[in-house]
Amino acid sequence: MPNNQDKLTEIAEADSDDNESTRHSSTKPKASEDEPPLGRALFRVMRALVFEDKPLAELDALPLAQLRLLMAVYYGPDATMKDFSERLSVSQSTVTQLAERLVRKGFIERRADSNDRRVVRLHTSAYGQTIVGQADALRKATLRKVWDSCHQHEQVKLILALDMLGELGEKVRAAEGRPLRPMPEALPGQKDESGTAAQEQTNPVNLMTRRVRGR
Repeated sequence: MPNNQDKLTEIAEADSDDNESTRHSSTKPKASEDEPPLGRALFRVMRALVFEDKPLAELDALPLAQLRLLMAVYYGPDATMKDFSERLSVSQSTVTQLAERLVRKGFIERRADSNDRRVVRLHTSAYGQTIVGQADALRKATLRKVWDSCHQHEQVKLILALDMLGELGEKVRAAEGRPLRPMPEALPGQKDESGTAAQEQTNPVNLMTRRVRGR
């Protein structure tokens, strides 16, 4: 089965006649001494899709650590303190403290496990569902507009290129001893090809929906 690089090569060759003049007039991106051109390209994407959006005031007021836990609970509900500790790479005591603050602010709820009352599971509250849901809807609306503005052949190339970039990043992290959890076929809340809703928490893009300070 051809990999993403092979698919991109085939597409590039198929487009060669149409893009001949454009290719000859363009120059190869130059890397600076401290950062390859990939860094600027990624920043441009995040700036256009995420950074410049005005965040919801309720989420913008949260410290980043609390926001990370809130998003993890929203996209991966019914998990334990230990589960969130592993997902966020922090101690269980840190998760407990963050959860207490989010409970007091009304974003999440603690629920006892139905089989073991000693085990506590976290869920977003109705208020938390509403607020995060609004942010998620805005994110999806932006992505939909961008996606719909692409021609079909551009959509294919875009997804193949992003998938290849993701694969390369995963390989680098694994080689450095920092492997990621397996990526599910569908993001949490979406359905995979079998129609089953994905439950695995995956650190979705909108963990970055709050404004980056001092950019």
